[in-house]
Amino acid sequence: MPLTDDLLETLVREADPASTPPGTAPTAEDWALLRRMMDAPSSASPVRSSPEGRILGRIAAIRRAARSSRPLRIALRTAWIAPALAAVVTVALAIGPMTAAPAYAVTPPVLVAHPIPQTADEILAASIATLQTAQPRTPTRDAQVVRWALRDDGKPDPVITPVWQKWVWDAEGTGHLESQAGSPYSVTSDGKIVAPAAEAPKDGSPAELPRQSAAQYFVEPPAEPAALRAYIAQRIDLPPDADPMTVWGAISVIRDEWALSPAQQAAALQLLRDAGGVSVLGTVTDRLGRSGIALKIASAKRPQFTATVVLDAGTREIIAADTIYQGGSTLKLNVAPGSVIEYKAWLSR
Repeated sequence: MPLTDDLLETLVREADPASTPPGTAPTAEDWALLRRMMDAPSSASPVRSSPEGRILGRIAAIRRAARSSRPLRIALRTAWIAPALAAVVTVALAIGPMTAAPAYAVTPPVLVAHPIPQTADEILAASIATLQTAQPRTPTRDAQVVRWALRDDGKPDPVITPVWQKWVWDAEGTGHLESQAGSPYSVTSDGKIVAPAAEAPKDGSPAELPRQSAAQYFVEPPAEPAALRAYIAQRIDLPPDADPMTVWGAISVIRDEWALSPAQQAAALQLLRDAGGVSVLGTVTDRLGRSGIALKIASAKRPQFTATVVLDAGTREIIAADTIYQGGSTLKLNVAPGSVIEYKAWLSR
């Protein structure tokens, strides 16, 4: 099947974290607010990608960890537990009483990157070398991904609910996808992340599975660039001159299904380098609090969309991605150019 604009519903983003001034100490009111937050229903907590949201997310994660042994929650637990009581002041400002109902955005705020001097060729060359010399790891088809996508009916919805998705396999080799709703949140028109502005699913409740490509990657991907390209071409209509967004779309789908080895990810980055259209955005912090380097993927054949691909700052593995709408699409997209229309964050094993 051809990789159409529909299949571009597979990428990710994150907002730049704020900081609390050094020496700030929580007051008695802050401690009281913290106790109220710990007693509040988890479905009312903001998303963990904002400073205030991360605090509520960490608290919710501690509570969930105490009552749940689900593998996905265990894998995520350490991402949210960190000393951050000083930022409770920020929480109070974000979710305190409002004198007027704010206007809400229907997409998350865009990722903010800090520029770096390296070129795309330099970043890709260093990343490929790092991955090729990393400790070998057996690839497994048990990838875990946190994802959100704009409603495909084009209707506005001020509540954004990420989906926590994982493959579950049994001893016979058969498996299925499990999806759960993450912490819902809303975004005000000025980019602040706040508690849900309308009815929202409960954190941890069963979620609708994301739409899947008909080209499922059941066979293990190869770890050599030419072989990986042939592997992709067997499953989608991938011409020799495929544009960068098409190449990235295929890699993103594979990444959804496979916990790829460093060598396989090196091959994927080489395909992106060969396709062209890669530039450097800078250093970022992804939605799970991980430090990364963001690359922009753009295509002359598909200028309506770009992708922001995040590599782990240390390992250089592919850890997150966004799809950004640049305008001019014939699809039913009732959002402004520059809006995030999908994000993903892949989890380490």
